[in-house]
Amino acid sequence: MNGLRVALLSLLLAAPVLPPSFPRDHGSHPEAAVEWWYYTGHLDGAGKAYGFQLTFFRARDLHLAHFAWTDVAAGTFAYDEKTHLGLPGIAGASQTGLDVFNEDWSVREEKESVHLIAGRRDIGRLELTLAPAKLPVLHGGDGVSKKGPGEKEYSRYVSITRFSATGALSRNGSRTALSGTAWFDHEWGPGALPAGAAGWDWFALQLSDGSEVMLYRIRLEGAKASPFSAGTFVPANGGGPPRPIAWSDVALAPLTTWTSPRSKAVYPAAWSLAIRSLGLETRVTPLVADQELVTEKSTGVTYWEGACRVEGKSYGRPIGGRAYVEMTGYAGRDVPGLLKP
Repeated sequence: MNGLRVALLSLLLAAPVLPPSFPRDHGSHPEAAVEWWYYTGHLDGAGKAYGFQLTFFRARDLHLAHFAWTDVAAGTFAYDEKTHLGLPGIAGASQTGLDVFNEDWSVREEKESVHLIAGRRDIGRLELTLAPAKLPVLHGGDGVSKKGPGEKEYSRYVSITRFSATGALSRNGSRTALSGTAWFDHEWGPGALPAGAAGWDWFALQLSDGSEVMLYRIRLEGAKASPFSAGTFVPANGGGPPRPIAWSDVALAPLTTWTSPRSKAVYPAAWSLAIRSLGLETRVTPLVADQELVTEKSTGVTYWEGACRVEGKSYGRPIGGRAYVEMTGYAGRDVPGLLKP
């Protein structure tokens, strides 16, 4: 009997990991220690440009959320954060599909679009309808993104790399119509990073030719990239399936720096980013220098997360685009204070 049990256990351990199934896997995975739903976007309205970030975290029964707003013309950045236990009417996430909320912030799938609500009193109430322009993308083999060699050093990782966004920002009785693009990431898993990881740099590029690039560099001491750093290229519609990007194919270098007046962290303030197999040579530059979040009331991590522009060439031809970049660990902690074993 013991031999049969051992044989059955061996079969279970050797069983292939099933790829995510939608819409169910846009929902919560309570068996995972750490999970997050992450939206960023670039919006235009009344002749002005804006950027936004809305992230919902779940660390077991604890629900946290960050919202950030970049006003490009004014050169300003503001953010807010929430922390609650998962309680009915307070914070939670459905297990059957995309329906996540924390107080009055929420994202919810409705038919063929996503309804997003967030805000802060001095910014206003942001309400958007996001219509997907691309199918979900699985990063890593069948959506398993390895962050290191250890048993728990991975996440399940899914993105929708381009939405069309329409909606409005309402404040004090006034309403500004907005339109633009957005990006969605969803990760869940054990939540461990490998020993020696100092932080990471994450790039989400929406290029003017209709393609997208996701890259992350897991940064070791001395800014060396971990061999588990990786990415994905998503061609324009009709251009074939997404394909992985090996870090050996990437040339990434900071061009200048910005020092935070609050945390004193020194962040890269512009990047040279090239991907040889794509013939891509770009410069990624923040639209506002100060887009740093100091989240002492929630995740406890200090990180830079902001709207950027992309300028460069693809096979010698001019190309532009928009990007969001996340940089962690420069203030002495990695992301988001939840991912150490």
